[in-house]
Amino acid sequence: MSQTGLETEPTPSVREVQGYWNRHPAGAAEVEHLVAERLAYFDERDRQTRLLYPNLDKDYQFTRAKNKLALEVGCGMGYNAQRLAECGAELIVLDLAPAAIQLTRERLSLRNLAAYFVVADVEKLPFEPASFEIVFSSGVIHHSPNTEKAAREIIRVLSEQGAATVMVYHRNSIWYWWNIVVVLGSLIFVLNHLPNQVQNIAIAKRPHWRDLLMPAGRKLTRQDVVRAGTDFGGLQNPLSRVYTKAAAEQLFEGLMDFRFVTQFNRFRALDESPTLWVRVRQNLHSWLDKRWGWFLIVHATKP
Repeated sequence: MSQTGLETEPTPSVREVQGYWNRHPAGAAEVEHLVAERLAYFDERDRQTRLLYPNLDKDYQFTRAKNKLALEVGCGMGYNAQRLAECGAELIVLDLAPAAIQLTRERLSLRNLAAYFVVADVEKLPFEPASFEIVFSSGVIHHSPNTEKAAREIIRVLSEQGAATVMVYHRNSIWYWWNIVVVLGSLIFVLNHLPNQVQNIAIAKRPHWRDLLMPAGRKLTRQDVVRAGTDFGGLQNPLSRVYTKAAAEQLFEGLMDFRFVTQFNRFRALDESPTLWVRVRQNLHSWLDKRWGWFLIVHATKP
């Protein structure tokens, strides 16, 4: 058993993880319809991000990076990198997937923002010890084959009194236990035990359920459910891990002054002008997410 409580399975290689995220840069699927109009493509993703995460700047504290040498580990489509650059960071952006680096480079260029870009593995950061005053990473290291090594590398490249802000998935969250373990786990179990004819009918009505089919003879594990329930792609997603606050603190052993923020309010989040009832539901979700949110943001400093 791993520290997350999941059954032990063969860990995918770095190459497998790289290939998956190179094909599926985080956030790109939601704006694929605008891919030919590059500025609109990034503008729409920015609009969605602001609605999905209205407290993002406050929760990540990007302004701390002003006039500091900062490293972002894992950039996706580059929204956080953009905010760091806008806040005045001297920024290096690193990602395992060349596609993510290309998108983030383009995004910053369109907005006349500067950064240095590196394609590299977080488990083997190509920097000297104590190189950075601040390191940001959002939704990245829990997909790495060796998350413990990734965390040690982040600590290694931090300077004395340097700050780390890292988001991982939260095991003690409503989203994990209800949406993933109970709802999605039940769906995957039932779908994979249906007679072939019924299974084909179900997939014809819900084509994305095809990504929830297990290989013949493979026993479903909780780890399968976790990776199918995070991000996108179902069981195509090679790897995801979840952490309690205690496990996250253990992961970054050697840092101090830990502070945790949780968030994840997705109820009708993209409604530009929500009704009173929707706003009430959103506020309730927001209140719950302050304790049991799916995104666990870890703030800590290096002694």
